[in-house]
Formats: sequence, structure tokens, C-alpha cells
Amino acid sequence: MKFLIVFIVLMMQARLPLPQRSTRSRSFNKWLQLCRKLPKFAWVHRHVRYTLVVIVPTVAISAAFFWAEHWAWGLGTVLLEILLLTYVLSHISIGKHLDDYRHDLREGDTQGAYHCAEQFLAVPEVTVTDDISAMNEQVIRALLHRWFEYFFLMVFWYMVADVAGVLLAWFSVQYARAQECDDRAWRYLHWLEWGPVRLLGLTYGLAGNFMRALPVWRQQLWQLDAHSADILFNVASSALSANGEQRRWHKADENAAEAARDLDEWHSLHLRSVSIWMVVIAIAAVGGVLL
Repeated sequence: MKFLIVFIVLMMQARLPLPQRSTRSRSFNKWLQLCRKLPKFAWVHRHVRYTLVVIVPTVAISAAFFWAEHWAWGLGTVLLEILLLTYVLSHISIGKHLDDYRHDLREGDTQGAYHCAEQFLAVPEVTVTDDISAMNEQVIRALLHRWFEYFFLMVFWYMVADVAGVLLAWFSVQYARAQECDDRAWRYLHWLEWGPVRLLGLTYGLAGNFMRALPVWRQQLWQLDAHSADILFNVASSALSANGEQRRWHKADENAAEAARDLDEWHSLHLRSVSIWMVVIAIAAVGGVLL
């Protein structure tokens, strides 16, 4: 059933004109603001704040889904799960802006590409530099991480822990984004990402140059404090390398057309990775591992 739900959500995203959303959730923002109005909220231990803002709504909504399974043979729960995943995955919203960015690069409009990257494609932890020569590499790094957090991480935890898993991952991402100035707020998300980011890195190797990517992946495997964006970028760069040579990303101001092809290769790597995981999920569903 989980395979069918994910498949339906992906088809809806591909075929329907669904609204594109920013990386920030307005509904979560409202909930966070309500929590911040509580007396002494800012003074309690960070674990207590995380429990109140993230764990409590996760448990409450998961309980509501569990209760709904007893009505209409569970069909209502299936529909709610489809709507939940569609809402969560719609926040990745990079398709149109990525197309605009690549179009600007192909046309040689590096200034237009820079403004598109600065306004629409960057994520908070990666700052688009004023140095145009480094722009394309930073955009690739940002998009790798954004796709991971807003797609793969959500689907992974949905498969592992059902609705509770996707809610925990979603609220943790939003909580970390809302606490940008607090390094400790990222630690909860860091441990949720630890396993999935390494699985995705291994998938990049399977979808690309495995012999080149495997040593890099093994080197990153037990680096507990390594940032997810760094792991993804390093492994993906190795997976897209050819002839045994380390991959060199083209600079946007050196050869805009080649820089645009780099993004096409990155996009193809993602599509192959999605295909691999859809096959894995389908096999698991047929084998009875996933219900």
C-alpha cells in the first residue's frame, strides 16, 4: 500500500498543476509562534522545546490517523496519507526555477542565472557567492541537499515509520529552518538524516560510477559530524566522474553551456536514484516487508 501511495503522489506531482510552495511551512510557523507565546518557553531546556514543538504534534496527528483507520475500511486514512505526502513533497518546488536557471546559463546570461539562484534555488545553509565562477557549484550543492531533505528524507521515514515518520521528519526540518541562529536546533535533524543521507549516497554510486564513488562513500560513512550537504556533494561528484578522473564541475563564467549540462547530469542522477528506490520499495511491498 505504501508503494501505491508514493506512486500516486509522484504521478500527481508530475501530471497535475499543483501549487509550488516555499521551503517554509506557514502552518508550522503559526504553531511555532503559538508555542513561543507560552510563559518561559525560551528558558526551558532545548529538549523540552523540541518535544513540545515537534514530538507533541507528531504524536497527536499520528493518533488521529490511527483512529481514522477504523472508519470506511481505512480508505479515508489512505486518502489522508496521499494528501499529507503531496503537501510535504510539494515544498521542494525547484522544477520551474531550475529550468529558468539552466536556460539563462545556456543563453550566456550569467547575471540572470545569478539572480535566479540567489532568489529561488539557494537554501539557508548555503550562501550564493558574488563570485560567478563558484555559483554553479554552490547551486548544485544546494539543490542536492534540498532534494534530499524535502523528498528522500520524507519518503524514507514514511517507509520506516509510516505517518509518524514523515511527520517527525517534516516537523524537524521546519524546526531546524526556524532556528537558523541556534546550532543546537539542527542536531535533532542531523541524527534523523544520518542514515538516510548515507543510503542516498550509496544510491548515487549505484546510479553512477560505483567504483569511483564507493571509496568516497566509505570515507564519509563514519564521519558522525559530517554535514549532509557535503556528503551528498562529494559522493555525487565521484558518481558522475568518468574515465577514473575526479569530476570537475564547469564554472558558469568559463563555459555556460557546459555548466548547464552539469545540471542535466545531476538531474539524470536523481531520476535514476528515484527509479532504484521505487524498485526497492516495490520489491519490499510484494515481499510483504512494507504494508
